[in-house]
Amino acid sequence: MPDTATLEQSIKAIEIVTLGETMLTIRPRADEDAFAWEVGGAESNVARCCAALGVRTAWVSQLGADLAGDLVLSTIRDAGVDVSNVRRISERQTGLMLKEADASERRVWYYRRDSAAAAMSVTLPFQFASKPQILHLTGITLGLSPTCHELVQAFVADRTRASVVSFDVNWRPTIWENEPDAAELLRATANRCDVVFVGLDEAVDLWGAPTIEAIRDLLPQADMIVVKDGANSAHAHTNDGWHEVPALNGPIVDSVGAGDAFAAGFLAGCVRHQADVESCLRLGHITAMGALSQLSDVGTVADDETTRRLLAMSADEWASTTLDLSTPALRSKLAESSATERTELPRHLR
Repeated sequence: MPDTATLEQSIKAIEIVTLGETMLTIRPRADEDAFAWEVGGAESNVARCCAALGVRTAWVSQLGADLAGDLVLSTIRDAGVDVSNVRRISERQTGLMLKEADASERRVWYYRRDSAAAAMSVTLPFQFASKPQILHLTGITLGLSPTCHELVQAFVADRTRASVVSFDVNWRPTIWENEPDAAELLRATANRCDVVFVGLDEAVDLWGAPTIEAIRDLLPQADMIVVKDGANSAHAHTNDGWHEVPALNGPIVDSVGAGDAFAAGFLAGCVRHQADVESCLRLGHITAMGALSQLSDVGTVADDETTRRLLAMSADEWASTTLDLSTPALRSKLAESSATERTELPRHLR
């Protein structure tokens, strides 16, 4: 018999689908002679955060038929994410990542060459009862292998799979053999998508684009561009111009996963809240603060009451707010959306 999360997802239409590699992460426990494990991958991070925000979400990928794959799959499924389109293969292993972090430095070692996810291809399952509202892809999958490259390009081109295609540039130099080729490929792919997420620092490194206007000029066909400027602010360009929302103040433990959490909050806002662009940007910042407040790639999310209060603030109140999501009273492991369900995308994403 299917578990409750899988049954609920199968009854209700999936709203957001993410696709990409997730690895088993192993790190030493602080002050202990032992190791802890967790799972991490940009796309599944987004899926888990969206599920925590009450969005019906699915993750599509390929895992090895091994213990690491079992742990990855169960963790993501237990977060309320539909995993019915995850393929298991015996001829390749699930990717591994070793992570060491202390107060001064963070070091990571990847063991992903010839991983199961690197063998993803256009034959990957993608079966849903109805068309999802959003398909979220990243530049990481684009660079994993030639077959992954073909997969991303096919999904970007085939708009029958989802109403909106979202793409996070997610620049990772270590997975690309030729940086100049990668820069143009990432730009060209992003330009064909509906919603594009990119960090201002990424745009400078990849394309020498130091301003939000320069990024807009490089991606003229994208309907919406969301530019993340670290701890300063986030900007979104739509058909009615630029919108800016400053980042929240709060304790920062680790920045890993914050960009994924921001994308999740923004996309969740598009499908579940009264989704004017500035509210989407705010929900992105709120969700990112949960990831910033702990070492895990996927942080906690604010409870519904806190989220509603933050979204209702004036611009001045928002700018002066400090949000500490390490406070248990403000956390929700799996928040249920109190917003009215939307059957259509908001105007700026149609």
